[in-house]
Amino acid sequence: MAVGLAFLLAIAGTVVFASRAGRHVRQIRTENEPIRGWMSVPFIAHTHHVPTSALFQAIGVVPREPRDRRSVRQIARDTNRPVTEVIAQLQRAVDAAAHPPGGQPK
Repeated sequence: MAVGLAFLLAIAGTVVFASRAGRHVRQIRTENEPIRGWMSVPFIAHTHHVPTSALFQAIGVVPREPRDRRSVRQIARDTNRPVTEVIAQLQRAVDAAAHPPGGQPK
């Protein structure tokens, strides 16, 4: 009985620590990834820890709906701008949020 309980506890511990490790690896992989045209503004906001509203404001776009999941490429097409321009504006907003003027970096 005790051996079975120890075995179940070992399995549960393995599952918990494996899921935490997997989550950490996914976070590291996306956190340093440059902004790409296929990404949505909420995805960029999440991975770079910036408010979604700040990114939409930086590119001068009012979200179509509360959960606007259009890609950067689609937003550029809808606003008749080059994708590289929209990406550059988003990157500046991310950089500004990470290093606010006169404030402490995140």
